[in-house]
Amino acid sequence: MNLVLWWHMHQPDYRDKNGEFMLPWVYLHAIKDYIDMPLNIMACPGMKANINITPVLIDQWQDYNYRIEKALAEKNRDIAVNILPDRFLRPLLLKTLDHNDNDKDIRLWISDHYKWANYEQMVSRFDDYKILYDLASSDVSRHYLNDTFYFDFCVWFHLSWCGEWMKKYDSLINYFIRKGSNFTEGDRRLLLKRLLEWMKYGLSLYGFPGIKSDPSPVSFPEYPDMLEKGRLKELNEKKRGEYEVTFSPHYHPIMPLLLDVHCGGIAAQMTGIAYEPVYIEKYSGGMESAKRHLDSLNEYYLYGKGKDKIRALWPSEGALSSETLDLINEYGINICAGGEELLSLSTGVDAHKPAFMQGKNIIPLYRVYKWKNTGLKIIFRDSGLSDLIGFTYAKWRGDDAANNFTDKLNSIDDFDKDAVVSIILDGENAWEYYYENGFYFLNDLYSLISSSIKINPLLLNEVAGMHDADGCIKLDYIMPGSWVNGNLRMWVGEEQKNKAWALLNEAKNALSDSIKSEKIGENDIKTALKNLMAAEGSDWFWWLGHDSPLFSQSSMEQIFRNFLKNIYLTAGMPIPEQLFESLSSAKNIIAEMGGMMKRGHEHG
Repeated sequence: MNLVLWWHMHQPDYRDKNGEFMLPWVYLHAIKDYIDMPLNIMACPGMKANINITPVLIDQWQDYNYRIEKALAEKNRDIAVNILPDRFLRPLLLKTLDHNDNDKDIRLWISDHYKWANYEQMVSRFDDYKILYDLASSDVSRHYLNDTFYFDFCVWFHLSWCGEWMKKYDSLINYFIRKGSNFTEGDRRLLLKRLLEWMKYGLSLYGFPGIKSDPSPVSFPEYPDMLEKGRLKELNEKKRGEYEVTFSPHYHPIMPLLLDVHCGGIAAQMTGIAYEPVYIEKYSGGMESAKRHLDSLNEYYLYGKGKDKIRALWPSEGALSSETLDLINEYGINICAGGEELLSLSTGVDAHKPAFMQGKNIIPLYRVYKWKNTGLKIIFRDSGLSDLIGFTYAKWRGDDAANNFTDKLNSIDDFDKDAVVSIILDGENAWEYYYENGFYFLNDLYSLISSSIKINPLLLNEVAGMHDADGCIKLDYIMPGSWVNGNLRMWVGEEQKNKAWALLNEAKNALSDSIKSEKIGENDIKTALKNLMAAEGSDWFWWLGHDSPLFSQSSMEQIFRNFLKNIYLTAGMPIPEQLFESLSSAKNIIAEMGGMMKRGHEHG
């Protein structure tokens, strides 16, 4: 059987109008997951996998690198500290905590925010960090704790987020972990410098320069110089595993909803979920918006790793509709994907059950489809297998989980040796729940897959190349929906989400009116459209509603409202009063995996 393993990674635009990152997730996942993911694949000869990344994530990553490098080059400490892109990094360059008179509450902030790490897997594995974490969580007044405590807490937060390749094989990171406490001003600066080296190297793994203005990497990079020499020699003597880089639309919008904001009602009726209709007639100019998110992909396909290969696209959240597929085909995409629930709902059959097609018994889910009479191919995600990695195996031993997973793949091979099984899932958020960031699980899994005589891992360009039009099953219709339960409820059909769509639509219409009246200049139009595209991203709607933790709702929807405010400010219009009112639900629940991921199937 053929295996398509496709990891998806994205972050929305967290920057405010001054370029400040309001949340640190681009940086934190860059040093942990975005670097570990390709290195884990490369380290396993014979392994093949695919990594999807979004342009807005690449842009922010490059912005971090640029500003960190600029701050390290700045001799004036006050200026350097303020150049750094977010508050989580700034204590690394402070001399004392009283150095910045504008930040009177820095000790309280450090006590709260440097606890943003998984306690079981990221904190407790290091005794020195655990002591600091527990003390910061106790009733001890921060006035009894000296600067050394807070600076050590800062260093350990950053060390805990370092990927396993850094922790295991970078001698400098290892030195800091062994030192454990009493980190000096020089230590902190040296740590930041080393993290920048890794972040710049990390972007080269995807085919992009570490800083946007730099030349694009000419060739695929070797392993980083930061690794211990013995490990580096061992790795460079191996034939590396391969991966292909793919993209999603620029700011990760839910394309079916841009094209028809009411299409979520179709999936709601088919799946029997509660659904509250959106109270706007339409999302004005949705087709133009969708095209803006696709237009920029030409540049990223041109410079990304695998630029000479086919164009593969993971639609944001696997969300598809007939109109979306027509548009994707217009842009020359060769292959894309959706969730298995969409295939079942669109064809009226259980995609997992064997059926007699193409002259033999097959499982419909494990086939390559083509869209109408076009050259666009579609594969569909196996939700059950994907969710095992995303949610279940974190609680297992790595080798047991890897063996269990490959056993399930072998069972598919026993039934159908021509099967194309697509495992598609979040490549960043699950690992903080795994032992040592999933390092051992992935190593065992990749080793079992690459050495198997039954499992044939494929790059997406190989999938597209091995199936001509006659070998694909034709699809003429697909129901609007996503990889989450086959519907669009995560982004529309609930009071808070619908209010967000109404506010977004009003801002879009106001901008359109301003452009038509020629009251706004060309540069301001570009700025306003950038804010509009950022506000169209899927994440803001995802976090609104009853099934997300209140803190996450509040912080994310505030960033969303700021983008809308910026549209009005840039267009020289007054900001509507409702943009100063919170959209967050009053409920506060504990969501699975913190609410950042959802299963393809609900429990039950």
